[in-house]
Amino acid sequence: MTIREYRKGDSAGVAELWRSNPSEEFPLLGLDPEGVGAVLRKTEGIGIRFLLGLARLVGRPIAIVLIVDVGGRVMGTTLLNFTPESAYVSGVVVDTSVRRQGHAQAMLRAADNLCRKYHRSSVALDVLVQNDPAIRLYDRWGYQQLRDQVWLARPLGPDAPLPAPSGTTRIRPFAKGDGTVLAELDNALMPPEVRQIMPRHTRDFQVSGIARSILKSETEAWVAEVNGRPAGFLRATVSQLMQAANLTSPLFGADASDLVARDLLLTALRWTEAHQAPRLLTEVPEHQWRRRPLLDSLGFVEHFRSHTLVHRLPA
Repeated sequence: MTIREYRKGDSAGVAELWRSNPSEEFPLLGLDPEGVGAVLRKTEGIGIRFLLGLARLVGRPIAIVLIVDVGGRVMGTTLLNFTPESAYVSGVVVDTSVRRQGHAQAMLRAADNLCRKYHRSSVALDVLVQNDPAIRLYDRWGYQQLRDQVWLARPLGPDAPLPAPSGTTRIRPFAKGDGTVLAELDNALMPPEVRQIMPRHTRDFQVSGIARSILKSETEAWVAEVNGRPAGFLRATVSQLMQAANLTSPLFGADASDLVARDLLLTALRWTEAHQAPRLLTEVPEHQWRRRPLLDSLGFVEHFRSHTLVHRLPA
């Protein structure tokens, strides 16, 4: 068994791994394993590889895919994304035929080592609250709970009609200059311990053309204004990777009334419905749970709850 980084030609093995070992979220997401393989093949192009390699060379890595290689076969994988403060582990998958052999721990160890190499002091991940084996593993590894969040979904289409927006609020397309104000707004709402590990940055509100191309996605973002300043933000994305559309975690500041928040949500819902997505999925962190009654009133239903865990690396 070897833990190594993704290399050209692994895409088919990763797609088969995901097809053979679906997670509980897959039916809700409508995730297409073949689409995952297609995305990975796109990253094998010389242009993308050059950009990823250059980012690592200057100490600002973007993402690294780790592979469990057993006899030349892809038997496990995970994705490690980097922010300026920390790293984030997602998509931990190990084939059922080789579970309980230490492969997940080996990937966590490799992720820790990469974080140290690139001077990140912590690693975060999300795990479903009902996934007891994974929670026990992360607990043994030293992960601690940082926050909770809920996964909400709303069906779209003629069987789930949308109410009309009020038409009295100022909803406009997101502009690049909004990022600074929105980052300050979200950071002010976060608990300090969350802000330390995963603060919002200005660039977090933008999506690069390269990312849209790789993910085969269309996306649009909106801002709600109150007294001439951004008070709310949402971005909706539809992708060929999955049936469900994605809505960023809702950002509603204290100045955004429920009426303002409702109109912003309906703007995103209508755009998504026009793109023929069957449902819209969003994750809502604890510091925005006060808006749950509004989301419930618009037809959002809770499907999963997850813990965000963090592993603080020894200095």
